[in-house]
Amino acid sequence: MKRAAVFAFVAIALVGACGDKKHKHAGGAGSAAMLGSAAGSAAAPVSTVDWPTCEAALRQASTAPLDNRPELVITGCTVCGNWDPLLKWNAIERNGGPSRKDITSAMEACNGFCNSQAKQHFLGTLDDARGTQARTPWRYLGDVCKGDVSALPDSRFISAPFFALDRIARAAAAHGGDAANLAQSIELPLPAVSITGSGIVIPDVDSDVAPTAGPLAITLTGGQLFVAKLPRARMGATGLSVDLGGYPGDPVKVEALGAALQKLLAGDASPSVTILAPTATPAEALVPVVAAASKIAPVYLGANAANTPEGWDLPGNIPVALEAGSGKTALTISHEMSAQDLANELAARAKAGTKKLALAVGK
Repeated sequence: MKRAAVFAFVAIALVGACGDKKHKHAGGAGSAAMLGSAAGSAAAPVSTVDWPTCEAALRQASTAPLDNRPELVITGCTVCGNWDPLLKWNAIERNGGPSRKDITSAMEACNGFCNSQAKQHFLGTLDDARGTQARTPWRYLGDVCKGDVSALPDSRFISAPFFALDRIARAAAAHGGDAANLAQSIELPLPAVSITGSGIVIPDVDSDVAPTAGPLAITLTGGQLFVAKLPRARMGATGLSVDLGGYPGDPVKVEALGAALQKLLAGDASPSVTILAPTATPAEALVPVVAAASKIAPVYLGANAANTPEGWDLPGNIPVALEAGSGKTALTISHEMSAQDLANELAARAKAGTKKLALAVGK
């Protein structure tokens, strides 16, 4: 993806106050208020912010499907310049990834290090983490800087996209006007991860994944069912305000699943439920879950959504409502079928126009 950025050297590391003074919010927010108490270089390169483009992106994101919003906001609001060195940080340089110098410069342009300890830990773990699934540099940044990078109540979500959204939120609030109002109106999805920052590996399908999951999620992991709302975030003057939704929730028996879902609905008139299951889960294990949950609300199998920020996995729904049943139109689930196999089948049926499907366990 292309992200325009125009770099200029300024005397202070203010991201939201880049460019002319007329871009500042009337309240005169400074770097400590807008980007936390980060002590960046006094002459760090920052970008002049194209606020009309950013406001257009925020306006589009305010009504876009949930999982498409982070990408729209990050692409349109280059408040620290080109986000690519950070979003692509995990790619090794010899494989086309950014250089260590580019990553460091991008962090400093965004006033990303709240103190020398944060910088030391981030850069000290950077090289070993690249090319792996680890987010060690970002977790250290969150653990040290906490509220300065919106790592509250903990560091489970901290990552390059999360950091970018935090900086955009602060810059928009400091700029004021439409940018601030639009940013504050947007609900953002967050990855379905536990306090460790890890989540289950859910199915991938080539197409037909609706870019909105939940708000309720049933997560299958470790042989247990967990029920909770999916985590969400809001943008504001102090970055991202996180609502964990209780995710992944408490373990629930199948026979108590309906009551647990009803309790979480709390009067929601248009709920839906997303089942998040590891790819290798036997599909037949999902049938009793579907049978119980579909009595409460429409149920969908979750898969990785498309058009999400690089390095950020968000669940979407395969848009075929599931129920348990039998008969000629039911899909018979064999003992060999996995959750990934079921996802592939549902995606194919969705593409063919199927809106609802009963599942039955084969004999």
